[in-house]
Amino acid sequence: MSDDLERTITGLYRNQLEAAPDDYLAAHSANRAVIRRQVEAFEKYLPFVRRKKILDWGCRQAVDACLLRRHFGNRVELHGCDVVDGRYEVFHDYAKLVYKQLDSPHHLPYEDGEFNTVIGSGVLEHVPNDSESLKEIYRILRLGGHFIVTFLPNRTSWAEALNRALGRSHHRRRYSKGGIRRMLLHHGFRPVHLSYHQVLPTLAGRANSDPPGSVVASLIEGLYRLNDLAERLWLIRGLAANIMIVGEKRRTM
Repeated sequence: MSDDLERTITGLYRNQLEAAPDDYLAAHSANRAVIRRQVEAFEKYLPFVRRKKILDWGCRQAVDACLLRRHFGNRVELHGCDVVDGRYEVFHDYAKLVYKQLDSPHHLPYEDGEFNTVIGSGVLEHVPNDSESLKEIYRILRLGGHFIVTFLPNRTSWAEALNRALGRSHHRRRYSKGGIRRMLLHHGFRPVHLSYHQVLPTLAGRANSDPPGSVVASLIEGLYRLNDLAERLWLIRGLAANIMIVGEKRRTM
């Protein structure tokens, strides 16, 4: 399944960039390793997706929604929201996404208990107030629904430490496994999955200097094949770039 999903996402990036050049998209499709990490994260959280109404929260180009559409076909209803305008037509059209641009980073324009699953891929660390956002996610999820968080910056990541030392960090906050677990519990979610992911680098921010086929891009793609092994080594996985957590909405008193 991985190769098929990679080809689908690679094609979407190519077509979207041909339609409208975009530095953000170029950086997030710089080499095969960048695409692969998105697919690997999807395959890890896929067992926790609850159908049939799903929200891709802070979706931007909505890669996760596209992966869900490719996997489930028309068996799911996909929604997306972000503070940016919905200009990623190639992605959004493929996902058949019902997109809403947000007026507020905290208020989500949805009904109570509207969704079975909410996915936040690289979002929680960027919002102004993560606690207020978690309250909204809890509100719009159905009882027993899942909140899936991926690409959450790991406090003990070697890559985060290096980027901060070089002045390149763009994350508002970093999290520990224990810290995010306690935060979700505090906001009414029962953690059902918690793990590290992406130990090896993808150099996602070097799209212009390391185009596909370059020596550096080829080296990164080759090394990234060892990522799955690295994530299973307990002495190494704690240095991963990201944390993944899935929380189930439970009834509060």
